[in-house]
Amino acid sequence: MDTLHTVLNRGCSIWERDSLSEREFRVRLDNIKAGMKERGVDLLLVYGDSWRYGHLAFVSHFIPKNRGALAAIPLAGEPALVVQEPSRNNPFSKTLTWIDEVRSVGQFAQGLGDALKARQLKPGRVGLVSVEQQLNIREWNGLMKTLEGAELSDLSDLLISLRLVKSAAEQALVKKSASILERALEFLRRELRAGRKEHEIAAVAEREARRQGVEDFRCMLARSAEPDIGLRPPGPAAVDKGERLLVAMAASYQRYWAEIGRTFFLGKPSPESSKSHDLAKGLFRRLVEGAKVGSSSAVAATFLSEVPVAARNSLVAYGLGNGIGLDMSEAPFLGREDSVKLQPGMTLTLRVCFSGKECGSALISRPFLMSEKGLQPLVGPVEDPLLIEGWRNT
Repeated sequence: MDTLHTVLNRGCSIWERDSLSEREFRVRLDNIKAGMKERGVDLLLVYGDSWRYGHLAFVSHFIPKNRGALAAIPLAGEPALVVQEPSRNNPFSKTLTWIDEVRSVGQFAQGLGDALKARQLKPGRVGLVSVEQQLNIREWNGLMKTLEGAELSDLSDLLISLRLVKSAAEQALVKKSASILERALEFLRRELRAGRKEHEIAAVAEREARRQGVEDFRCMLARSAEPDIGLRPPGPAAVDKGERLLVAMAASYQRYWAEIGRTFFLGKPSPESSKSHDLAKGLFRRLVEGAKVGSSSAVAATFLSEVPVAARNSLVAYGLGNGIGLDMSEAPFLGREDSVKLQPGMTLTLRVCFSGKECGSALISRPFLMSEKGLQPLVGPVEDPLLIEGWRNT
C-alpha cells in the first residue's frame, strides 16, 4: 500500500525485548552467515531507509526515523550498524537494536571504513542487499571507494528466502498489528456520518492505532461516487448518504505490518452494490480455498479467466495478495508466475479489490497464517460489508 513517501517515521519507536529477543536475531545471524559462507562472501551490507527497511530490520531490528542505516555483517565476528544521523542521536539509536556497535555518521563511507578498520578487514567479496537499489548515488560512490578492489554480488535472494517463513514471535507480532487495525477500523465505523470529511474519519482510526503503539499507519479510500479513481489517500471531501466506501488500512507494530480492507455501505445498498460485493465474496472464498501448503503462489489466480474483464483488470492491478511481515508487501506474491511454494509459517494478506464504472466496487482484505491444515485467519474472517444505518447529519 504505497500512499505518500515517508520522510519521517514519527510513531512509537522502541524495542520490546519480550516480544522479540536477542536470541531471535542471533539465530538469524547464524543463518545469514551460513549463506554467506556457502557463496564465498566475507562481508554483507544491508541497507534500509525510512521508506523501506524490511531487510535492515530483519538483521538489526533497527528502524530509521529518517534518512537511512547500513548494517555491516562480516563472516567472522560481530556486526556493526552505521546510521546516517547526528552523533547526539546515537544513545537513542542504540536502544532500537541488539547490535552493540552503532556508528552515527554523516556519510556511510566514513562509518563503514572505520568499522572495517577496527576489524582489520579488507573484504574480497561483498554481498549487497538493498544497497544499490535504495542508496543515493553520492553515498554509493563513497562506498565504492571504500570497497575498492572487492567483488560485489547481490544477495537479496538470501534474505528473501530466510524471511519467507515466520517464527512464532514474528507470527505473534503480525497478529498484534492486525488486532490493532481491527480496533482502529471499529473507531472509523463509529465516526462515519453525513458531512464528515474523509481525512477526519481516517484521523480517528489513525489516532487509535497510534495509541496502541504502532510505528507507522497507512490509510486509503475509494468512493463509489468516483469509480475511476480507485484507492487513494483521504482528502477534504465529505462523505454522503448512499455511498459505497472502500477502506484499506495498514500498520506496523515492532516493525511487523498487517493490512485490513473492508467495504462500507452508507445506507441501504442498491441491488448493483450488493451484486458487486457478492462477486467479491465469492472470489475471496475461492482465493482462500486455493491457497494450500505446497501449491505455487501462482495457483491463486487460476479463477481469473472466469471474472469479467473490467473486474479482472482491477483485481490484477491491486494484487490478489502477498506475504506480509517486515514489509507491507513481500514474497510470495499471489497470482504471479514464480517458483515460490506456500509453506507453513508464512503470513499472508489475501485481497480482492476492484473499482470502476463497468465492474462496480468492493474490497475484502484480511491477514492469514499458513498452517499444515490450510489458511488460519489472524483476525475475524469477516467478508460481509459493514452497513452504516441510522444515518445522521453532523
